[in-house]
Amino acid sequence: MKHLACLALLLCAGAAFGAERLKIDFRYNTAADDGGNFLRWRTSGVQADDRFDAVTGASVAQSTKGLRAVQADGGKTFPKGLYALLLFAVSPAAQAQTDGLTVTQDGARLSVAFMHRGVAYRICTDEQGRLDPRSSFSLAEGLADNTAGVFTIKPEFLYDTADETTGESARATGIDWEKVTFVPDSYGEGTERVWDGALSTTFVDGVLTIRGTLKRTAAPKTPAPQEEASEDSDEAEESAETDTEDNATFTSETERGIIDGEIVP
Repeated sequence: MKHLACLALLLCAGAAFGAERLKIDFRYNTAADDGGNFLRWRTSGVQADDRFDAVTGASVAQSTKGLRAVQADGGKTFPKGLYALLLFAVSPAAQAQTDGLTVTQDGARLSVAFMHRGVAYRICTDEQGRLDPRSSFSLAEGLADNTAGVFTIKPEFLYDTADETTGESARATGIDWEKVTFVPDSYGEGTERVWDGALSTTFVDGVLTIRGTLKRTAAPKTPAPQEEASEDSDEAEESAETDTEDNATFTSETERGIIDGEIVP
């Protein structure tokens, strides 16, 4: 029996150590091109220590292709915005300016925004500076027309300005974000196994870092729709709340939904 128990423990330990992990270490200077930007990532069979190569105009370890394969393995396995953000470290410095990359800070909480190939991204950490693939990312697609690789913002998303003399409206430069609808950017619909966990961020002297490990797990289930309560049940609930108002205990749950999305082209 002791031998069987030991064998069971070894099998459980082997399964735990054998779990797939995606380790990420990212550094990007948003203030200056100091030559120190990098993207290091590791998963089963792949270990990449990557940076931008000014000679070839591409990433040294070809993370654009390699990390894309990890993200698209069986569906959209982590947010499109995370993939796009990590690629800044292996892209020319001018890319951040072209895409309008901005990072704002409120204590440890960070907000990152940029637009690439007609897709706008918003990324927000929690109060501890952590990124959650389920809830930290959102995007708005289809903001630009693609003409032979040149992306032009669609007129319906630009500011309107009125001519004081004629009353006619003209388009002004710049996106009116009030006209843009963002949706959650999480896992793809139908994706069975995803990369889940939390990543830590810092933003010091213009340098953004992202570090942590994600684990390959079964995709979280979409919350089941709640049935509409009848008027009688509503009245009963109101009566119960009135009777127990002084001793009521309130609880809440945060539900994380899954939306489908396309992989970055």
